[in-house]
Parts: sequence; C-alpha cells; structure tokens
Amino acid sequence: MQEINPIKYKIADLRERSAGLKNYLDFDSKSERLVEVLRELEDPAIWNKPEQAQAMGKERAMLEGIVNTIKDLEQGLNDAEELLAMAVEENDEDTVDTVAADLEATRNRSPIWNSSACSPARWTE
Repeated sequence: MQEINPIKYKIADLRERSAGLKNYLDFDSKSERLVEVLRELEDPAIWNKPEQAQAMGKERAMLEGIVNTIKDLEQGLNDAEELLAMAVEENDEDTVDTVAADLEATRNRSPIWNSSACSPARWTE
C-alpha cells in the first residue's frame, strides 16, 4: 500500500494554503458582499439602471469565481480526507492511489494553488 503520511501531509498543506488564501483574499468579506450583490440583483428596479446592473453583474461574476472556487477546493479536501480514512480502514490500496492522484490533479488543475498568493511567505506581507 502507498505510504499514507505523504498524502495526509499534502491534504494538510493544501488546507494551510487554502486558509492563507482565504485570509489574503478577504474571503469572508467577499462572501458577504456576494450575498448583498445577489440580493440587489434580485430587485427588478436594478434593471432600470443598465450601467449599474451591468457593473453589479460583473462584480457578481468575480465574487462567485473567488467564493465558489475556494468552497469547491475546500470541499474536495474534506472529501479526500474522509475517503482516505475509509480506504485506510478497509485496506483499499486502489482508493488510496485514487485519493493521491485526485489531490495531485486538483493541485495541478487549479491555478489558485500555484499563484504567488498561495505562498506562505506572501501571507505575512
């Protein structure tokens, strides 16, 4: 069976990067602002002001990109951790290999993990 500790370390590393990125991007404020923007866009009166509606639509898209990407990545880490624990308990080598491959694919697929904002040194700037 593949060594488990490097996989656990990778999950922990990605969690740490995610936490730092959330802080760097002011995730909580962006989440709150997204709720406000969505609420404002539900008001039919906004469409009487096309320029404002367009600006809010652009802001919504930007906020959704940040908020949803981080939420999806965190959910993926939660799922990987749970699946790894089950695979270890059941001595399921194939699933352990799948979790390891999925983590690597997630890290490589998402530019957010490879950005300079994810560098722990950057969080203290």
